[in-house]
This record gives sequence, structure tokens and C-alpha cells, in this order.
Amino acid sequence: MAKLRYFGRNHIVSQYIETLGWDIAENDEEVDAIIVDTFDNQSAHHLQRLEGTVALMRSALDIVEAGNVKSFVALTDQSAENGNKRPNVPNGQEHGTRPDGVHGFGALTVEVLGRLAAKKGAITRIVKHAGTSDDAVCSAVQHAIQTFDTGEIYQVIRLDI
Repeated sequence: MAKLRYFGRNHIVSQYIETLGWDIAENDEEVDAIIVDTFDNQSAHHLQRLEGTVALMRSALDIVEAGNVKSFVALTDQSAENGNKRPNVPNGQEHGTRPDGVHGFGALTVEVLGRLAAKKGAITRIVKHAGTSDDAVCSAVQHAIQTFDTGEIYQVIRLDI
């Protein structure tokens, strides 16, 4: 059975992944797929605030660099786009980013660093979802996994769930 390494804090999501037929790997050896489930820990300290985004991604990319990861998913919460409107710039994702504070910059960094997994050969999905419930995050995971066989090595998916 394929082994998946989950980076995140939500045990409900990792349990859901098991129901999809994946074995959750506890160590970093022989990992077939990785899911990075970012979160905002609401810390008042900027560096600690990045632990739910950049720190998770760094740990995941260390495994990608060292191993033979075939699939990679990074889930973010659209905070890279939901910040204050910039003057004289129209709304919409096609007009650039609007990070919502430190967490938004962390989410943006995760989205950009996802390209590194694709460069190492992993089928990579960056999923920007609006979900706030466990069910919505599980739906985002399922959607990402279902797109692995589209033939595209790298894809950014926006889900308004």
C-alpha cells in the first residue's frame, strides 16, 4: 500500500486520508506522497506564526530532496490573496497577491516553494481552499488526490468550498 506523510495538526484529516487507502508514514523512509496542511496558529510572535506554514513546508521539502516522493500536495487557506486591497490594482487572483499579514506571507511562500517538489519530479498540487471546517479540508485533500492522474506535473487549484 502507498505510504503518505502528513504534515499538519489536524488528526481528523490524517484519519480521513487513511480511509482513502493510504498508509500514514510516521518516519521519512519510503514515502510515496506528502500532504502539507498549513494552518494559522495565531501566535503574536512573527517567527512562531510561520511554524504552521513555512516550517511545515521546509520539513516536507527535506523529504522530497532526500527521497523518491511521487506526489505532493500543499493546502493553503487563500490568505495569500485575502489581504488589504492594493491601491489602483483591480481585485482578482489574476492581478497578483495580497497577503493577509504574516500568515498570508507564509502561505504565499508555501505556494511558491511547491514548485521545488515538481522540479524534483513529484506530481504537485497547490490547493488554495476557503474551507474552515474539517469536512471542507478533507474535501480539498480528496480533490487534490483525484487530480494526480491528469498528466500535469504541477497545478494550482482554487477551491471555494
